Amino acid sequence: MKFAGFKIIFIIALSLMGSVKSEETSEFKIPSNFKPVSYELNLVTHLEDKFMFEGVVGIRMTCVEATDTIVLHSKSLNIDTKSVVVANGGENVIPVSSVSFIPDKELMHVKSTVNFKACDEYVLTIPFTGNLTEEWIGYYIRSYVDKESNQTRWFAVTQFEALGTRKAFPCFDEPEYKATFKIRLGHKKGLTSISNMKFMNQINCPSNSEYVVDEFEESPPMSTHLVAYTVADFVFNEANSEDDQVKYRIICRKELVNQTEFAINLGPKVLKYHEDYFHEKFPLQKQDMAAIPDLSTNSMENWGLATFKENYLLIDLNVAKIDDVYDVGHSITHELAHQWFGNLVTMKWWTDLWLNEGFAEYLGLRGVDFVFPESKYFQVANVKNFLLVLNLDSLQSAHPLSVAIGKPDEIAPISQDPITFAKGPILFHMMNTFLGEDTFKQGIRNYIHEYKFSNAEQDDLWSSLTEEAHRQGTLDKNVTVKQIMDTWTRQTGYPVLNVVRDYSAGTVTLSQERYLSIKSNGTDNKTCWWIPITMTTSGDLNQTNAKFWLNCENNNLTTPLAKDNEWVIYNMQMTVLFRVFYDTRNWMGIICTLNDPTKYETIPTLNRVQLILDSLSFSQVGDMDYEITFQLLKYLKHEIEYTPWLAALSGWRKIDNLLKRTPKHAVFQNNIRDMLSCVYNKFRNMEEKVNGYENIQLQSLVISRACEYQTKDCIQRVLDLFRKWMKSVDPDNNNILPKELKDTIWIRAIQYGGVEEWNFLWGRYQRSNLRSDKDDMIFALGCTSIKSLLLRYLNWLLDDSIIPKEDAYTAFDSVTRNEVGFSVAKEFLYCKISDISEYYQPEGDGLVKYVNYIASQMKTKEELEEFKSFIIKSSGYFKEPDLVINQITETITKNIEWTSKFYNKILQN
Repeated sequence: MKFAGFKIIFIIALSLMGSVKSEETSEFKIPSNFKPVSYELNLVTHLEDKFMFEGVVGIRMTCVEATDTIVLHSKSLNIDTKSVVVANGGENVIPVSSVSFIPDKELMHVKSTVNFKACDEYVLTIPFTGNLTEEWIGYYIRSYVDKESNQTRWFAVTQFEALGTRKAFPCFDEPEYKATFKIRLGHKKGLTSISNMKFMNQINCPSNSEYVVDEFEESPPMSTHLVAYTVADFVFNEANSEDDQVKYRIICRKELVNQTEFAINLGPKVLKYHEDYFHEKFPLQKQDMAAIPDLSTNSMENWGLATFKENYLLIDLNVAKIDDVYDVGHSITHELAHQWFGNLVTMKWWTDLWLNEGFAEYLGLRGVDFVFPESKYFQVANVKNFLLVLNLDSLQSAHPLSVAIGKPDEIAPISQDPITFAKGPILFHMMNTFLGEDTFKQGIRNYIHEYKFSNAEQDDLWSSLTEEAHRQGTLDKNVTVKQIMDTWTRQTGYPVLNVVRDYSAGTVTLSQERYLSIKSNGTDNKTCWWIPITMTTSGDLNQTNAKFWLNCENNNLTTPLAKDNEWVIYNMQMTVLFRVFYDTRNWMGIICTLNDPTKYETIPTLNRVQLILDSLSFSQVGDMDYEITFQLLKYLKHEIEYTPWLAALSGWRKIDNLLKRTPKHAVFQNNIRDMLSCVYNKFRNMEEKVNGYENIQLQSLVISRACEYQTKDCIQRVLDLFRKWMKSVDPDNNNILPKELKDTIWIRAIQYGGVEEWNFLWGRYQRSNLRSDKDDMIFALGCTSIKSLLLRYLNWLLDDSIIPKEDAYTAFDSVTRNEVGFSVAKEFLYCKISDISEYYQPEGDGLVKYVNYIASQMKTKEELEEFKSFIIKSSGYFKEPDLVINQITETITKNIEWTSKFYNKILQN
């Protein structure tokens, strides 16, 4: 059977995000005349022969308000309207006058000849069929090649968040309409079905001797987007558990079962951690974690059956980098946190998606620290979140964290937006800090207990936290959490705290304004935040408690500060999302302390991180001389912590990108080489094992950048190791490279090697069974300096049989970052735009992503005009060419402004 499907790839464009401004409306929401109570879903899945499913759903519901029409969701389903039945109490049939559909709103109307009565219960029964398509939403089909038999294996899997359930069966497909689900799944013998709830029994299908029907227990009340099921030939690995414990299983392809050990050992510990944190027992009898060969999202928290891309759940501990191991741990802790925060208590509407994801991300990071207390994973991840948010949220085109959702097509961009996942945990960490751990945790527990098996919204959580804070006395009775947090979630961006000292008077004046990386005309005085003020001085390094709040009412505040303090630093431990701008004298006092190897550690590590990030950013926008920033960065020659180096090298990367393809690039790289040489000496023996998460991270970062900037013998050591691997027996199963440095070695060996090295790594990519390795290899292959290889590689991106679409973006991004590859990638885009557009149809967003990769590397007015002209000339290939032009204009203009201001100054220091 021919099935015409397409993969939905959600691309986040900042300019597009900036345009999401609609208010919540009822236009696209179903009327509240009916409330579902329970579903009975009977479904038969046909794989390999028909590629379709057929079923019957019975929805028991209560009439809330008298009406003659039941309105629910249905999309792309075949429904025999004459077979739709409504019964009162399951017995008396109610006459149905018509069944109609509104396709553009994905609605189904069942109209009766009589009014449905308020408070009465009805059962709506709908038989339906649907095609198993290749779309990444709804109930879809995928295949993989079984390596043992070399045969294609088909499987069907659900991905319902946000609007996919209506594509699998008719339902009330909005988060607020919780109901219980009783599911029966029919499938061919030899396959296995899994659903949210525990398996009960299996019977032979009465109408087809080749099929069986699996019955599952009835679920607690849950939202439709959390329903999940799959039919496949996957295998199970079950954790050892006591009789009263939750049954915990990992589900995957047979050939990957050896990669389940980490997840099977971690999961039960994390479940117990979350039970203790929420003070609420896990509400289900089992928790399945399924590794899916092809999933639209990295992972999904379906209640009792969480699904993951394979490399977000499975890992081979013998060959995996520690970063990948902890990232898998984080993925597991995140989705298990959702089983309470998101599933047990669910948002009322998609506007609070940030709340759902933000808290699960926060507690997921905390969970990794619990399981691996020596790792400091939370601290490292929080710094990485700061790096992301400080950058994205400083743009005019940024959007608030809490975005009103009106139309269905506004949900997907928010659900995939990095701000949703990065800014949320920063703010929860901030709340935990200013409320205190005990108050914060008890407030969360109260919220879960009050709203379990129900729905809630942002303000309900703020209310629970406020009540507990007032009870414990950790927040002034006249202040609410909502007052504070609305300034952080409902308005765009973040502030800069301006610190101006009067040294003769012994005072300091604090004020705030929104921080923008591209200066607008005039100051934005309309936005202000509730900022908890913490600080320390050279005279007292223990002043870490919040002294007061800076807000709209006292936004220009002068307080005493002793004259003899050499410096003052605000935002202790970088717990709040803002930058701090000091006067020059204060900066110089800080620099003196940092550059003293016996004193620099008196400034806490995370404050050193913030000083690096802020000074680089202020210099980039012209508020501070680069001379001051470079004096501060000189202290790095004695820095031994990972996160300050991460901050510095991330900031330098921006400068490095802007200097690429210019005469001064080589001079800049030479300066960075000098800065790196001391710390590189510590790690130059690449085969020497390093212990500890942060030390390993530091080693990987330093070796990566040292080779990038051609520090000392770094390149030769990499090439020697790579060529030694090439000569080894069975290189696929005997990778002799230091596992923490594999990605760096691959990248530089391809960059400085030849055709032989490239072909060797391409062979390893094709044979690899490790998703994380394949991701790193596909990036590395785009780093070659040989143009003919780059051109062939780019052409392969349009052939899914050579390079899967999921890998094509990484490959193209890699080529555009390559100094040699940029012009090749740009010419490829210009010449192949028609082919690229067609390849990513019907969604077409893949082309936009390619355009953004190219735009990010441009930095002259001539390049901007050339690229705008190209977009205009090719406008027919874009859904919204004006939005694309606006986005690339902001990106390139930012680069142009920096180049014009600083290109001739940057290397005079």
